[in-house]
Amino acid sequence: MKMTCDQFETLMHFYLDNELSENIKLAFETHMSTCQNCKEKYNAFKNIILDLRDSYKKFSNYESPIKMKKTSPQQTLNSYISAYIDNELDVKENVKIKKMIISKPAVREKIEKIYSLKLLLKDSFEKTQPKQDYSKNLLKKIYRAKPEERNKDILFALISFVILSIIWAVMLISAITI
Repeated sequence: MKMTCDQFETLMHFYLDNELSENIKLAFETHMSTCQNCKEKYNAFKNIILDLRDSYKKFSNYESPIKMKKTSPQQTLNSYISAYIDNELDVKENVKIKKMIISKPAVREKIEKIYSLKLLLKDSFEKTQPKQDYSKNLLKKIYRAKPEERNKDILFALISFVILSIIWAVMLISAITI
């Protein structure tokens, strides 16, 4: 089997990790013995990879002389509370937050208030779902209307959108400050 320089370059990593079959390994070594350019590339590649692996081993055992500022359990809870409520934490962090909630009545009360607010917002949103699609009906009406009536309807739709956006922003801000 004859190997090209492109194939050789593609297989260098696999050869270094001893992941080639015997036939391909033999073709790789044959190409390396006959092509000086590829041999130099492989040696440079091998040195870089081995240096990186060595550096990683040294770094993974490295302990920084700078001690990280420890956070209080309350700071940890406040920083993870939203992620906890939305089930976005990994298992370890989730267990840590649950232990805080169980062991501290004040924290439990805060979580219950947030869950109550979340449920209230969800219920109020579901109750305000329209029976029909007002946007679609409004667009149909706008396209069928005369130009002067169309401008009034577009202005009405824009004002309605701005008012609804303000209401949602107020609700969001009040939910965040709780």
